[in-house]
Amino acid sequence: MSRHNYAILLAGGQGSRFWPLSRTLEPKQFLSLHAKGSLFEQTVLRIRPLIPAENIFVVTSQLYRFAVLEYISALDIPSENVIFEPEAKNTSASICAGVQLIHAKDPLARVCVLPCDHLIRAKKRFLSLLKKAFCICQDSLVVFGIPPTRPATGYGYIKAARKLLRKNGSTVYQVEKFTEKPDKKAAERFLKSGLFFWNSGIFVGSSAIFLKEFKTHLPGLYSRLCRIQEARDIDKAWHTLEAVSFDYGILEKSKNILMSRAEGLGWSDLGSWQGWDELLKKDTQGNSFSHDVVSLENKNLTVLGKNRLIAAIGLEDIIVVDTPDALLITKKNRSEEVKRVVDILKRTKRQEHYYHRTVKRPWGSYTVLDTGKGFKVKLVEVKPHSALSFQYHRKRSEHWVVVEGRAKIIKRKKCIYLNENESTFIPLSCAHRLINPKDSWLRIVEVQAGCYLEEDDIVRLKDYFGRS
Repeated sequence: MSRHNYAILLAGGQGSRFWPLSRTLEPKQFLSLHAKGSLFEQTVLRIRPLIPAENIFVVTSQLYRFAVLEYISALDIPSENVIFEPEAKNTSASICAGVQLIHAKDPLARVCVLPCDHLIRAKKRFLSLLKKAFCICQDSLVVFGIPPTRPATGYGYIKAARKLLRKNGSTVYQVEKFTEKPDKKAAERFLKSGLFFWNSGIFVGSSAIFLKEFKTHLPGLYSRLCRIQEARDIDKAWHTLEAVSFDYGILEKSKNILMSRAEGLGWSDLGSWQGWDELLKKDTQGNSFSHDVVSLENKNLTVLGKNRLIAAIGLEDIIVVDTPDALLITKKNRSEEVKRVVDILKRTKRQEHYYHRTVKRPWGSYTVLDTGKGFKVKLVEVKPHSALSFQYHRKRSEHWVVVEGRAKIIKRKKCIYLNENESTFIPLSCAHRLINPKDSWLRIVEVQAGCYLEEDDIVRLKDYFGRS
């Protein structure tokens, strides 16, 4: 492990092609897939043998502030290493900001940029490639190219020169060009040629070479970010930055990029349900089932369920993903089109793209149990010694019933305590707060009644998490 090795983890994406499991408030990088722990946690643990925790930087959205802070606390990453983007500006801004913070700390830094929502099974092989990339990245950017296994249209492609290069004992290719996501015919041609590789989104370079590339190809963005010294300085420059991807802004323009052939990694960007499905163990008919499934004469069927029985008859080449509030059924070869569904949900202002029925909060979570005209029923779960904000509602009243634990409740200036099977009423416009004073979880059933029951009918007066 070298003190000059650094990482920038990109953790701000929303993973819309992984809907309905991935939502805006709980994106793909915070889900557990194929292994224990979230993809974010797996990414950190994968690089720790080469990179100290204090040298790991995270770029994410303000939406994920509390989730990321909870994760990094358990992983020993300093909170000052996190950049919370005020708004999405694409990957060039994210990477340039992270590199600038690292360069200000260590001008000799060698930096790897990693997405946090990818799966890599061969950890030792990955570390070996990363170690070699750190050794050859002083004068060039190094990108990991994945040998394609199918004509995927959801990936960017790298065209490598035919001639191999030897550099510091490593074998690499000079990159001829990058191509964004192709159509089906082009992807088939790329696969047949043997010269094209999937762009993994993993980049390695010295902090100096990264900044040189930004200064050359994106001078406006570079000039606005080159003077930041701390993560909190981002707010001063962020809103004026241009939104451009690193692939388009740097990779497609630079002539100083090498490609490391990254085969044998067990890699997937989990960019579609088909990509996820290809990693699953199958039975003799090519089927893969989770949870409670009754299957009759199905072939190449994948079912991901959770809470209820699913029966399938005579299906072929289908993926079924069942969640409490949304069901996806898609042909495997069209699963990349799930993003179109999410676009429709956004356009029609449906909430199923934004959150699950169970919504995580810094104080715990709530689950919508039922809803109808003029009412909504929730299960509210509060962490030990945590509390909701001191708040009121303009359009709804609430009835609370304690089902587990002991609740401390503030209503205006009055404080009461409730035990299991005890209840209270929160009138319209009454300032109130729910507190868990115990070492165990508090669970209450909340019944809302009113003409409007959405989450934006909250006026926060005081909040332990800075949301007021």
